[in-house]
Amino acid sequence: MVFSATWFLLEQEGLLAQACLCNGLTALRRANLGDKKGLFYSAFFELSIGFERMLKLVMILDHMARNQLTSPDSKTVEDYGHKLRVLFDSTKAICATRGVAVLDAFQPNSLSIAILGFLDDFAHPGGRYSNINKLTGHKHQTMADPLVKWGEITNRIFREQATPRERQRAQLNGLMANAAFGGAAVSLISDLNQQPMAVASLHVRASELDTAAKYAIYALVTLIAALREVIDSLCDSAWAANPPGKSGVADLPDMKEFFQFAWADRQYVMRKRQWP
Repeated sequence: MVFSATWFLLEQEGLLAQACLCNGLTALRRANLGDKKGLFYSAFFELSIGFERMLKLVMILDHMARNQLTSPDSKTVEDYGHKLRVLFDSTKAICATRGVAVLDAFQPNSLSIAILGFLDDFAHPGGRYSNINKLTGHKHQTMADPLVKWGEITNRIFREQATPRERQRAQLNGLMANAAFGGAAVSLISDLNQQPMAVASLHVRASELDTAAKYAIYALVTLIAALREVIDSLCDSAWAANPPGKSGVADLPDMKEFFQFAWADRQYVMRKRQWP
């Protein structure tokens, strides 16, 4: 079997999307307050790029499946920019046309789509350059601070999804810190909204962020797993119309293999700290 230039380009794009998503999930799991705040930005950058590339692969594969494995022109893909909401809506439209129902479970109010929307906002220049824009007086300052917005998402997660035991553990961490340090220690670490915190509240908040990260990652992994099924369906359609052995040249890898790290097993995901 001979592999075409298209095959290798798709392979490389699949590996790029895989690396961005895995790096982003790992950074999000490790991010917290203090000197770990920078990992939030790493997570947002990597995840926004990873989802953009994965969703654009859907656009490319759909075009190839409908056009004898011919790739779309550059303008078709470039017009989507970094707009994750638009890309996701286009992916849902493709699924509707093809009778693929795997994305139906992701409603607008779901946590997965809320986080995808947040990443869409971050991908905008007003999001990823938020700090520099404010420092330099740039026109793109209308979007909320990404860390503040993420703090609001974690508050929602902790309020709606954290178990009573997880809430109790967070409060216990604060009580233990207070008992250990009392008035002998002062916290110089601020929350995601730049508000100063006492030692006890710092330990409570750090625990809340750690717990919320697990639920956020599970929401993202389930979305990646669903998009993998969409990609698998598109590859099947392309292969059915253009069997790999027909010409002796392979143009399309088995693209789902790049996203097999997304095992949507809740217990497994909630324990995992590093991806893949």
